[in-house]
Amino acid sequence: MTVIPGLTSTRKELIGPFLEDMLRLRVTTVALFPTCLDKAERAGLYRELERIEGLRVPHVHLRADCAEGEAEYLAGRFGTEAFNIHPRASTHPYGSASAHLASRLFVENVDVAPEAAELAVLGGLCPDFSHLENAGLQGRSEYVRSVEAALDRFPVGCCHLSAIRVGDHNAWSGEWDHHNFKALSDLDYLAKYRSRMTCRWGSLELENSLEDQLGAVGYLGKLLGEAAGSPK
Repeated sequence: MTVIPGLTSTRKELIGPFLEDMLRLRVTTVALFPTCLDKAERAGLYRELERIEGLRVPHVHLRADCAEGEAEYLAGRFGTEAFNIHPRASTHPYGSASAHLASRLFVENVDVAPEAAELAVLGGLCPDFSHLENAGLQGRSEYVRSVEAALDRFPVGCCHLSAIRVGDHNAWSGEWDHHNFKALSDLDYLAKYRSRMTCRWGSLELENSLEDQLGAVGYLGKLLGEAAGSPK
């Protein structure tokens, strides 16, 4: 598995500096999380990304309003191989997908776990290990059993790598899974999931600066050993 930095959109003011750092640091492989951008905002971001020579975006988190044509544009222009979506029982389900796109769609475990029936007709699973770890810490054993069973049964096409900060409450649920790290040790919990990292791409879903994320890539390379590599 290759660990790659992630361009997130929860804090829109960080997008510009991230793009500038990509040019400055000559980073040409990232994951993209445009889930807080509407269609017009995404189009503007794509224009900015097209300015980066040789850019590859192998993994994109699709928003519910992303049409198939947008996914095909990303695949053709940036070489996107894997798209992740939210489960159909979540508050932001993706909806139906054509057979052509379905094999490239991987369902993330969010506040609810994906159902076996939906995983069976799509590409498989996109585990978010911070959500899984947090659920275990909060005592939601049925959720953990469901996600672990899905990991045993279905292919993993991509994954989210975020932070766990025990006792530090996040902004959206008041729990301990976070989209930024304060110390690299906030990523240490990922070592227990090393055997689950069977996909090609491990995407950092983090709001930290690109420079900080590159430090995390190196840290995870040592932490995870053969399970993790550097961006190519």
